Amino acid sequence: MQQTSVAVADDDTGTGTSGAGFWIQKVHHGQNGHSDSGHAVRGDEAKSQPVLIGNGACSAADPVAGEFLDASFCSSDEKPVITVADVQKAFAELPLSAGALVIQPPDGLTLVNFKTNFYTTTTTPTTATVTLLGQPVTLEATPATYTWHFGDGDSTSTTEPGAPYPKLTVTHSYKLKGDYQPSLSTTYTGRYKLADGPWQSIPGTVTIDGPPQPLRAIEAEPKLVGY
Repeated sequence: MQQTSVAVADDDTGTGTSGAGFWIQKVHHGQNGHSDSGHAVRGDEAKSQPVLIGNGACSAADPVAGEFLDASFCSSDEKPVITVADVQKAFAELPLSAGALVIQPPDGLTLVNFKTNFYTTTTTPTTATVTLLGQPVTLEATPATYTWHFGDGDSTSTTEPGAPYPKLTVTHSYKLKGDYQPSLSTTYTGRYKLADGPWQSIPGTVTIDGPPQPLRAIEAEPKLVGY
């Protein structure tokens, strides 16, 4: 166990503090022994052992076990271990973009049986630095999959973000006239690094659902314009 200097308590409570934490004086009695209340102790001589509690668990923690205590502790100068679960929780709580959905033709109006174009401008990674267990952790979230909900019951998923006209990569044709509410869901993969350490992948993904946009599909009306 790591050597520490324990401060002496100011009273008879059997407890005290030191630079590394809080300690409890535990007394072991002999076969016929009594507590240290002033009575004589017979048999094996009573033994006193301080138990030091540090500022949290760490990778180099020493186990402390006894009649009333069974735990592991470390001194305050050792850093707690950041687990993958800690990183996953922080990744899930990042304020990520739902993805900017762009529809062409614009102004919320399209034609029946016409290839309506969809794309997003949300394509670049998002980087943020958070503090976990008192240590800086850099998180990076990258859009990996886009799920296009067309509002008529159909949807499709792509790894491409679509593109503006005339490069039509994500399109949908509405068979019936009416009002629809298409939307976009963006799924992010992530990685992280501790301080100046190497990048490491974050297991799992995070999906952010975007708000629906109003879109009306109408039928084109042919008009005679003359000869």
